[in-house]
Amino acid sequence: MSGSKSEGEFEPRIVAFCCNWCAYAGADLAGVSRIQYPPTVRIIRVMCTGMVDESYIMKAFEEGADGVLVAGCHPGDCHYISGNLKAEKEVERTKKLLDLIGLGSDRLRLEWVSASEGEKFARVVREFTEQLKALGPSPLKKHSTARDGGVPVVIESAGGPKSFAEEVLTGEFMWRCLGCYLCHSTCPGGLRVAELVRVARSEAPRDQVDLMCAHGAVPLMWARMMANPALKPNKLAALPSGLEFGRKGDTYFFVGCAPLYDVEMEDLSLGSTRTLAAAVRLLNQLGVKPAISPEERCCGHDLLWTGDLENFEKLARMNVEAIRETGAKTVITSCPECYRTLKVDYADLLGGLDFEVLHISEFLLKALEEGKLNFTREVKRKVTFQDSCRLGRHMGLYEEPRKLLTAI
Repeated sequence: MSGSKSEGEFEPRIVAFCCNWCAYAGADLAGVSRIQYPPTVRIIRVMCTGMVDESYIMKAFEEGADGVLVAGCHPGDCHYISGNLKAEKEVERTKKLLDLIGLGSDRLRLEWVSASEGEKFARVVREFTEQLKALGPSPLKKHSTARDGGVPVVIESAGGPKSFAEEVLTGEFMWRCLGCYLCHSTCPGGLRVAELVRVARSEAPRDQVDLMCAHGAVPLMWARMMANPALKPNKLAALPSGLEFGRKGDTYFFVGCAPLYDVEMEDLSLGSTRTLAAAVRLLNQLGVKPAISPEERCCGHDLLWTGDLENFEKLARMNVEAIRETGAKTVITSCPECYRTLKVDYADLLGGLDFEVLHISEFLLKALEEGKLNFTREVKRKVTFQDSCRLGRHMGLYEEPRKLLTAI
């Protein structure tokens, strides 16, 4: 690898996931052949790039990498048949996430490098290094997104045996609770076990969280990244055309992370973005042109329920400020988790809110009862409505959706 840098010059840090059979061998050939390239890359050898999950890429960025390179066998040459094609799909999906959260897809690169292409590997590193220099340092470098943790001193108290407390705080039990409130709804004493678990998680070792959570903890990672004020989210780019919304208004529509979940679970075709777009169209039909802020971030629900109170508070304060900038007095959301988080948890954290928070079903039912919303055509279908835990047991909204369905 080559050389010296002038004092104060930005040298990007690149994490490279290299296929053992091709790209890593190509990097090794570049080394033994004394082909120079900048000392900016840190290589992680993997048996196949098909092993490189998006969670590994996101974690590299969260830990401060300026760029991530995934280098594998050429299509058709994969030692595991189609691992490189799987990697290509994973990289494309992760690029979409990086654009939505505001870090940018230009910081992630995929290349095919064979064992004989030492010169190509060196050239790719040189090109990527210059590209990252033009982009500048990752904004995630300046603000820590993670929090160290450990078993707190309070477990030494007389409240119970230390060994039991350690087992609870460091074992898998702590992460099995979904926070659904089922136990609370059947408990004769009304004990809010889920809330106790949520608070206890804030004291559990943080290195367990990502290992215990679903989807490789990618939703937690993008939430922690968006807690960094230097990032400028781009979620509005995912909204379909034809929706009427602005930057100011009495009514605000909270988008949440629906566009990101559609990318994260694209194989399932969830259609979360279509759902929120339909909600905005309904508001438009009622003559409401809601405000939507480009500064809006993840509501922080998952961070709160996994015990990351520091980053949850950052998101809460930034989102409330973004809403206040629009002048809105009413906030509407179609997401049950966003609804509970804004209405209950933001209010608890900040000592109250100066705007009202409504679920879309509450707003539409009120419009129906006031004669502003009319259904002109009867739909004769049998419909099953699944109550979400947050909307039902947490917030007690059972009848509003059913009354709307009955009215159709």
